[in-house]
Amino acid sequence: MPDSEVIQSKKLEVSSAIFIAGLSGVLTLAGVMSTGVIGAISTKQSAELTAQSAKLSADLTAQAARISAQQACVARLDTQEQNLRVKADQFLSALGDFTALTGHTNFVQESYDARLDGLMKSGYSFSAYAPKRLATLSRNMVVELKKAIHETDDTELTAALDKFHKSNQEWNNEFQVFLKELASIRKGC
Repeated sequence: MPDSEVIQSKKLEVSSAIFIAGLSGVLTLAGVMSTGVIGAISTKQSAELTAQSAKLSADLTAQAARISAQQACVARLDTQEQNLRVKADQFLSALGDFTALTGHTNFVQESYDARLDGLMKSGYSFSAYAPKRLATLSRNMVVELKKAIHETDDTELTAALDKFHKSNQEWNNEFQVFLKELASIRKGC
């Protein structure tokens, strides 16, 4: 009988060992599976975060590029306007310098010629920065003044001065129109 008890005891030990081994295997398998599931979830979340991060980075880069393009557009227009205003100031100053001679009681033709040269130079310089219509008006004003100071016939003198005054008014209007156009373009940047 003792053999039967020993056998029974051994069977119980073997059964327990098999049970424990099976339980260990099941628990190990459950651990591996849960680790796999957690790994898959982590990988998915990591991939989603990476995708979101990449999209955000791309969006920020695109936004930075748009802002940079807007700033470049505004800066270009600001520079264009500044150059135009500087050249307009030089042109109008030379024009004022020239027309101031008409109020002098004693004048010398050389004074007219010297100031006309300065006016012509600044007028042509201005036209390099101005839109076509404004550039044409600037040159027309200078040409009409040049005709007027060399005109000996009163009728022709009056006609030349009238053309000058008309061109001058158109120039002032056109200058303001162009500044408004620049402001409108600037808003579109």
